[in-house]
Amino acid sequence: MKRHWIGIALVLFASGAAGQEGELVLKDSAVAARSLRESYGGLVTNQTITIPGHDFFQMFVAAWREKDTSDKYVLSVKERPSLTLGSEISVTFGQRKLFQSVLPMSRIGITALASQAVEVVKQGVIDAEIQKLLFRDPDLGPDEL
Repeated sequence: MKRHWIGIALVLFASGAAGQEGELVLKDSAVAARSLRESYGGLVTNQTITIPGHDFFQMFVAAWREKDTSDKYVLSVKERPSLTLGSEISVTFGQRKLFQSVLPMSRIGITALASQAVEVVKQGVIDAEIQKLLFRDPDLGPDEL
């Protein structure tokens, strides 16, 4: 996304629109990019298959929405059903798998697991953001660490 906006800026600069009007165009595009990020922030995708997986997702999202920073991050909840082990559930943020567990069969166990997952994911997201701010390397992207 960042490269895309840099490319647009280079095209505008090369076409001679880098004067007063070019600055306005770049400011407008930066506002549009921030607006796009804000509109997709807080998204939690559902890739669950089974009924216990759907229950976990619903309980996880309900608990996640109660957190004050939930509207800033995009998460993905994935389920891998297995006949022998039960369903494996994972929550990812970007390229990082922040939580992984096997789903219990009882709804009470799913509620407790979803609450635990929210706390683990919240701490993982905060740690990832801190690491992204502190670590700078020209050879690695922020999500490649």
